[in-house]
Amino acid sequence: MTDNQRDTMPEVGGILHLDHVNFQVAEHDLATVFFINGLGLTRDPFRRADETNMGVNVGLQQFHLPRRGETSPFHGVIGLVVPELVAIRARLMRLDRLGKLTGTAYGAEFGDDVAEITSPFGVRLRLHAAGTVPFLRPLGITYAEVFVPPDTAAAIAGFYREVFGAIAGVETVDGAPTASVNAGPYQTLRFIERDLDSYDTDNFHVSFHVTHYNQVRERIAESGYMSGEGRGQVFFFDRIFDPDNGDTVFPLVNEVRSVYHPDFMRPLANRWPMADEPFSDQADVMADLERELGHPPGGKLQQ
Repeated sequence: MTDNQRDTMPEVGGILHLDHVNFQVAEHDLATVFFINGLGLTRDPFRRADETNMGVNVGLQQFHLPRRGETSPFHGVIGLVVPELVAIRARLMRLDRLGKLTGTAYGAEFGDDVAEITSPFGVRLRLHAAGTVPFLRPLGITYAEVFVPPDTAAAIAGFYREVFGAIAGVETVDGAPTASVNAGPYQTLRFIERDLDSYDTDNFHVSFHVTHYNQVRERIAESGYMSGEGRGQVFFFDRIFDPDNGDTVFPLVNEVRSVYHPDFMRPLANRWPMADEPFSDQADVMADLERELGHPPGGKLQQ
C-alpha cells in the first residue's frame, strides 16, 4: 500500500477533551432561567448541585457556574452546537415577552444556521445548528474564543504545543492572527488577536483532559505558576507563559485533568427534545414552534 492509498485520519494531540468553561455568577435563579428554560440545557443532578455551584450539561461538556459574585467581562465567544435552534429561539422569545431577561445584558440575533447570543451575565455565545459545523454529536461545546493582545498568537500556540504536545498553530480568523489549539475531536481553543483596552479574564477558566498528565504537571510546577501543590488528578495554573524564559504571555486560568479524573467522559444527563420540557404544557411556545417548523415539535437525541 502506498502513502497515497492510505487514509489520513485526524489526530487529537496531547489535549484529549475540552471538559468545561467556568465563570462565576451572582445568583442561580437567573442562570436557571437562561441556561435551562431558555437554551433548553440540563442542570447536572449529581455534581455541583448545591447552592454554591451549578453544573449545566451541554452534551458531554459543561458550564460550571459558581455563585460567588458578579460575572467579570469576558472578551471572547463560546461556541456551542445545538440540535434545535428554532426551539431555542422560541424559548428565549417567551422569556423575553415575560420580562425574565429585562435589565440584563441579554441580547440575541438568529440566522438560519447560527445565533449570536449575549447571556444575561454578558458572556457571548455563538450557537451553531447541528450539521453545519464539524462535531461528533448534535449537542456540545465546540470552541472557546478568547481575545488576546496583538503579537501574542504565535507564542500562545507555541506554549500549548511545547508544554502539552497539543496540535496548535496560527491561522486567520475574521482577518486576525489566531492561535488555534486542538482541545479534542472538533474542539478548539482559539486565541484571536484584538486591540482592546482590557483583556480581563478574572473568574474565568477552561478545563481539559490531557495525556502525559504527570509530565505536564511537573513542567507547570517548575514554572511557579501552578495554583497549590497540584495533587491528585487535577491542577490549575494561572497564565500562559514562554516555556523558554517563563515570561507571561497572557493571563488565563487553565484547569488540567488526567484521564483518570472521575469526570473524564462521564455520561451526562441531557434533556431531549429541547422543545418539550419544561414547556410541554405552555401552549404559546408549542404553537410558535409548530408554526415555524411546519409540524409538531419533537425528536430524539442520537449520542
